[in-house]
Amino acid sequence: MSMHSYADTLSHALSHAQSDGIVRLGYQSHEVENDTDTDFALGVKLHFETAPYYGVQAGATLFTSHGNGKEGFEGIPFFDEKNEDYTLLGEAYLKGTFSHTTLVLGRQSFDSPFADSDDIGMVPNTFEALTLLNTSLKDTTIFLSQVNKWAGVDSEAPGTFNDINGNNGMQIVGITYEGVRKMTLSGWFYHLKDDVKISYLEADYENETDRFTYSAALQYAFQDYDNAERSTVYGAAASFGVKKVGLTTVIAYNKVNGIAADNFFGGGPFFTNAEHNTLREEGPDGETILYTLLWDASAIGAEGLNFIANIDAHTGGQYHAREYDIGMQYEYSDAVNFSAIYSDVENGDLAYKNLRVFANYCF
Repeated sequence: MSMHSYADTLSHALSHAQSDGIVRLGYQSHEVENDTDTDFALGVKLHFETAPYYGVQAGATLFTSHGNGKEGFEGIPFFDEKNEDYTLLGEAYLKGTFSHTTLVLGRQSFDSPFADSDDIGMVPNTFEALTLLNTSLKDTTIFLSQVNKWAGVDSEAPGTFNDINGNNGMQIVGITYEGVRKMTLSGWFYHLKDDVKISYLEADYENETDRFTYSAALQYAFQDYDNAERSTVYGAAASFGVKKVGLTTVIAYNKVNGIAADNFFGGGPFFTNAEHNTLREEGPDGETILYTLLWDASAIGAEGLNFIANIDAHTGGQYHAREYDIGMQYEYSDAVNFSAIYSDVENGDLAYKNLRVFANYCF
């Protein structure tokens, strides 16, 4: 019985539960002023979900990260805020699916512009929330969530669920519409009581011919704080790919008016965000251009092998920042894959080099 089939009894729902997982081996080196630190980690993700019983399922996901963490390590967090091993029950939820509506209560994973999983280390971000998804309207998905806590790679204490906005949490409303041919339109609003309100709009267009792929996108964000400080962000991106050689070029641009933009609870949605420097690091009135080259090596018979190169260039007058990234991904099989990303970064007076390598076994 698949996870989408309905169980006749509660014991049947438990006995026909679905489980999967990932074993991840991670290595990271971080060099600042010729002083290099390294991290090794072994992580496990174990996920369990019952078959539906009258439309209701229970699920849980356990994450662990163990290795040689060192206090004060400045790279992407592999461990907790003290750079120590940790185990986290990142998901523990009840999920009910009724007609066109899904309701999820508890610790869960989801991706939205300013709250997302951002799986760039050993343990992704997860959220304690009540979330509703509805697809009753044609070509439309409505997302509603009351988010109370979060944990994971981008939080201050990755191994512990901590309050968002004190006891008030955060409210999210999102609408995605795909009824226009080749386009996706979305609008989002985030409310953190009187502290901050965030509005976000994005339009994406993708198309292809027998020989080429091409796309264009626009974005707008408005971040309004309770102390009358504001940030308005404009963005545009375009790509063009040649199928025969597997090459795709991308150029993206973001401009900030006002105080520095913020990614909030995840990696952020801005088109010019790179591996380390994001639009947030550009500061007030920041302006950034990102150039990206993607190569799918299956064009020469190397199936599952992909490369990426980024140049993230600051063009405004507030701060000096730039970043070069070179990365690869290789899917050896459905169960085994590898990835690596090397970054050379400058951000104001801070300069460093970072290398992250991962091997994943999925089961």
